[in-house]
Amino acid sequence: MISIMRMRCVLSVAMVLGLLALHSAAAESPAADGAGSRIIAGPLDGLTFVGMLGPSGKPKDTADRFVFENGTFVSKECELRCEYPARPYFTRVDGDRVEFISETRCPYKDATIVWRGTVENGRISGRSSWMARRWYWTVETIFEFEGELVAATSAPD
Repeated sequence: MISIMRMRCVLSVAMVLGLLALHSAAAESPAADGAGSRIIAGPLDGLTFVGMLGPSGKPKDTADRFVFENGTFVSKECELRCEYPARPYFTRVDGDRVEFISETRCPYKDATIVWRGTVENGRISGRSSWMARRWYWTVETIFEFEGELVAATSAPD
């Protein structure tokens, strides 16, 4: 007969392995790349903002376009410069304020950008963390961004 302690241990390990498998599958599933993924509309879909981006604490000196569509978010400047693709975004709604987070990975470098922002009253603002892993060290730079709504299209039903 298996002891209760051993059974709890086996169940705990099985739960952890199951959660890791779910997390891994979700992290690797593409958002809207035609690889059989479902596209789920997000609450910010159809919104495009034009604004500026720059290192934290310094003037925002780079023009950018922030686009939400098909459940994904993309910085057009980062897409243009480094081919960072549009990736899913996740939101938390508080009245008229929508907070979002999105993470994208460079397709040819070990570098990621995590975007955290707020959309409220036709404006977007937030911070992004660019992290590049090198052989012996990791480089992280925090950027700030802001912009104004220029396009709001309704998503097809």
